[in-house]
Amino acid sequence: MFREFWRDGPGKCLLCAIPLLTVSAVLCFSSVSLAEEAHADAEARTIRMGMADVVSLTLRNNLSVRTNYLDRVLEKFELKQADDKYVPNVNLDGTMNMEAVNKNLQVGSHSKSGSESTQNAGVNLSVEQKIPTGATLTFGWENTYTNEETSDLSFSRSAGDISRSNARADGAKSVLSAELTQPLLKGAGLEYNNATIKLAHLNEERNVLNLRDNLSALINEGVNYFFSFVQAKENLEIRRQALDRSRRLLEINRLKKRLGRMSQSDVTQAMANEASQELSLEQARNNYDEARRNLLNHLNLDPNLQVEPAMEGYRELHPKLDECLRVARKRNQTYLDREFDLEEAEINFMMAENERQWDLSINAKVRQTNGKDNPGRSYTENESRVGLELSAPVNLWGADYMSRKQALLEATTNRRKAKVALQKAGIDLQTSVANTVRNVNMRFKFIALSQRNTELQKEQLENEHIKLMSGRSTNFQVVTYQDQLVQAQQAEVANIISYLQALLELDQLLGTTMKTWKVEFKPDDRQLEKELDDEVRPLVWSWW
Repeated sequence: MFREFWRDGPGKCLLCAIPLLTVSAVLCFSSVSLAEEAHADAEARTIRMGMADVVSLTLRNNLSVRTNYLDRVLEKFELKQADDKYVPNVNLDGTMNMEAVNKNLQVGSHSKSGSESTQNAGVNLSVEQKIPTGATLTFGWENTYTNEETSDLSFSRSAGDISRSNARADGAKSVLSAELTQPLLKGAGLEYNNATIKLAHLNEERNVLNLRDNLSALINEGVNYFFSFVQAKENLEIRRQALDRSRRLLEINRLKKRLGRMSQSDVTQAMANEASQELSLEQARNNYDEARRNLLNHLNLDPNLQVEPAMEGYRELHPKLDECLRVARKRNQTYLDREFDLEEAEINFMMAENERQWDLSINAKVRQTNGKDNPGRSYTENESRVGLELSAPVNLWGADYMSRKQALLEATTNRRKAKVALQKAGIDLQTSVANTVRNVNMRFKFIALSQRNTELQKEQLENEHIKLMSGRSTNFQVVTYQDQLVQAQQAEVANIISYLQALLELDQLLGTTMKTWKVEFKPDDRQLEKELDDEVRPLVWSWW
């Protein structure tokens, strides 16, 4: 059942409910229009805002949300790069060279000119295909065309003249080749060659969890700003009522002084109390405005917008430790990170074991060359080869030996450290969940105790007023009880806020913030990806 924070006390309840686990708040996404209303008429209107509005506006307007989704574009591209490991790598390369040269040789009265020209063109196509067994299959097609004309000028002393000899060389050649390299020891096997893809997918799971927790943290940050705003508003109302009580007490004291039943010193004391309450009220008003602006800044709204928090209640929740632990082991990011670390360490250990082996591979290649030379003769040349290639270093001692040992030692150590870290994370998670669950339950008890204290302080102050009117109490005693009532009222508000914040903390720890608020978690922003892709694509396909 919902309970109001204040029944007869200082104002109505301004804190709204926050559910946990199976009790979920329904988001009113239509409240997103609040942002448009706010910017349109910020100074003239007061916007009523509840918890659902804070959550939805945070996800829509907060600039950090945009930054997180921009990061996801790059992270998803890195995953695509890893997944494309077995996609053929196709490259087309074109070259062209054209050159003309004029020569002139003069010896005495003899002079002769000559010209040379060079025309070279080539188009090369290469296709490289990686295979999950570790093999690499390469196709190549090289096409070249050459047309060269040369001119050689020389002076003959015997003939007494300059001679010129011209030569021409042209031709075309096309080379088709295919080559297969299959490692048999180092670098061989499906498990080894798929390891980088597995690591990329593990990293993607981390990134998705990181996005989820970042968005959850932003939601909780907005909620905490809302709580601070509500607390400041409640404290402002408490200070207003405290000032009213001080002024009524001062009027009573002045009346009693005129009747000769109170000294001037008691009236001065009441006046000092009134001045003190006015100062406290101004401080509370300043804190209220600061809290309002902090909330609007988080929601990226107009800072001049006037906001009225929705008046709701809170739920009495008693989370069960066993259920919370079960949920936390499946959703807590820190614990899941340690599981990912262990899985990565196992993969890296497997790769280190593979890479310590000798490099033995089988190579096969076929090649066909078709060409046409200067006299116009066509020719074809075929070539095929197959063989084994072995690189077998035996590192007996020295730097190479130490490097080999270091790689294996690091992989083995990291695997053991990951196991220990996972065990410690489990213990830490159990402790954190137990402490947070206990804190939630204790904070709820504090609310009931603080409410009872407020009621008793109020009753005590009323009794002291009656005693003052009959002359059986002093002005100092009444002022003291007034201050105690203010402290009790503020403590009640603080305990309610602490309880709700404890629920937020438990939600964050369990990784259930998004689920609690029934927010549809999007691991990426397809529209943003398309916008960036459309912006970059023209640059990728242009080379000038």
